[in-house]
Amino acid sequence: MRELSVRIRFTNPSLGNEKDQKTGRFKFQRSPGREGKILFLATWHHANMKLAAEMLGRHQEAVNKICWDIGVDAELREKCLTRCFYTKSPGGRERWSLHESLMQGQTICINCVVPQDIDDQDFWALMQIAGKYRGLSPWQPGKYGQYEIVSIHQRRQSQQVDDDS
Repeated sequence: MRELSVRIRFTNPSLGNEKDQKTGRFKFQRSPGREGKILFLATWHHANMKLAAEMLGRHQEAVNKICWDIGVDAELREKCLTRCFYTKSPGGRERWSLHESLMQGQTICINCVVPQDIDDQDFWALMQIAGKYRGLSPWQPGKYGQYEIVSIHQRRQSQQVDDDS
């Protein structure tokens, strides 16, 4: 197993889905405490990777062994609200809601632990497929939150034991 950091760039906004009772706006789920990191649930990643493995035609079992860090390394921009239009009222009026969002073009980092069965090239391909067809957005995945891969790096280097000590 190896720990990787995956940097992705959104090609369309990723919208929050948790309604704030005070403002009526939808926001992202956050970790408790002062940090308040945005959370992307591991089940979303698993569903995306399952689809990607089926499309790639390999690693269908190995993708189930990937462990995902649900805390996302991302900072919301100052103007991070996206207006989301949905059904029209019976009178023909469009309705919409405001969503906190990771904006189109914004880059974030996701950390995960990947089994050795999946080499770096195949992991890149799996992530690319997942980003193109499903994306990461709590609000309507597949419609919002599509992304492209910017980079994949080893998160921690294995420490070498010095024989001289």
